[in-house]
Amino acid sequence: MRNETERALEAARFADLIRRAQRIFRPTFSAFLTPDARARLMALARREGLECAAFGGFAEAERALVGLWPDGCATEEAPVSVVAIAWDGRFAAPQHRDVLGAILALGLERETIGDIRLEGETAYAAATPAIARFLCQNLQEVGRSGVRVSLYDGPLPEAERGASAVVNVPSLRLDAVLAQVLRLSRARAQALIRGGSVQRNWEEEDRTDAEVAPGDVLSVRGQGRVRVRAVQGESRKGRLFLEVETFLKP
Repeated sequence: MRNETERALEAARFADLIRRAQRIFRPTFSAFLTPDARARLMALARREGLECAAFGGFAEAERALVGLWPDGCATEEAPVSVVAIAWDGRFAAPQHRDVLGAILALGLERETIGDIRLEGETAYAAATPAIARFLCQNLQEVGRSGVRVSLYDGPLPEAERGASAVVNVPSLRLDAVLAQVLRLSRARAQALIRGGSVQRNWEEEDRTDAEVAPGDVLSVRGQGRVRVRAVQGESRKGRLFLEVETFLKP
């Protein structure tokens, strides 16, 4: 969970972006934000009378910049570029975490990079133009595989689709949902949560009894992600039928 300091820092950053957009009367763009942070910023901006939109470089982008501008101000093209990171598939098969790890190892912050999507022997990463140029000049390896990095403006991969499932849970408690979806014991699910291995909507969640809601995204370190779709109904014994989309690691 975000602590008071993190919430205060976020509020200060968002307030500064809003003041800047109002003062210079031209579009102002945030860093790449998670969907929940993006929603908070856009709600604040609209409350202040600003127009706003999200720009991620990909269709259905998860991480995206937020552009803010006063009513009547001409919009500008969002500062998002996409780089193609290609390798020789005969010798390597990097995964998402490998690509992200190699990028962050260059000293970049996570907020400077948007979504990363893999297709065949290439990863496509969204970034600001300056960061995209930096990657082209400095990213040489992903894992132990040499890579070729270039700016890209062609067709892009669609968002990854997970496996749909309906699980039978005793309640919407976080530990109960994870235990059923990941096929773990309740005690193991609780240990993961208390140990800091679980995020709900991109923020660490350490409450085993936190109530899960439709739309939540649950991330478990080393296991994968679960998107909660809907509660479909209730059994005669009071258990819930929960529709989920899973992105689990093999």
